[in-house]
Amino acid sequence: MLQLIKRCPEYVSGYKDYCRELYDNDVAYFRPTNPDYIDEDWFLRTKDWYDKKEKGLIEGQPVSFHYWAIDDGKFIGEFQLRTEFTEKVLNDIGSIGYAVKVSEWGKGYGAEILRLGLEIAREKGMKKVLLNINENNVASIKVCEKAGGKLQDTININGEKNRRYWIEL
Repeated sequence: MLQLIKRCPEYVSGYKDYCRELYDNDVAYFRPTNPDYIDEDWFLRTKDWYDKKEKGLIEGQPVSFHYWAIDDGKFIGEFQLRTEFTEKVLNDIGSIGYAVKVSEWGKGYGAEILRLGLEIAREKGMKKVLLNINENNVASIKVCEKAGGKLQDTININGEKNRRYWIEL
């Protein structure tokens, strides 16, 4: 059964494999950590930064929560939730981001990650969330619309057209 868990050292090698697949397949819609930077000390090196993001202590960064998607002990993908509607959230990164390991595409994991992520957003008191999706990312658009996403408009982000969807919680 798929679950979203907080980042933890036990799944760092799975995270690295996931990042490698996204880089090797040149997935342009989402760029995770460069897998070349993930070594045996990576988790400890980055833990404080992620902890500070959850508390809103990183200047210029919205409050942000990061989860890993795990299914039966296997790393599947990730989910990010930003609980503040800053200018960057509204016009760039959105309040939700999620991605699935390339080798796990087409198995329904994206929809399940988003469903579980929306539950977390509700638990954190959010009434709505914003997804900014590259218009060429047809799979993510379908997942978002199936989850109740309502198209607000299309905006230009870094030279790419992105659709802004709101999901009411």
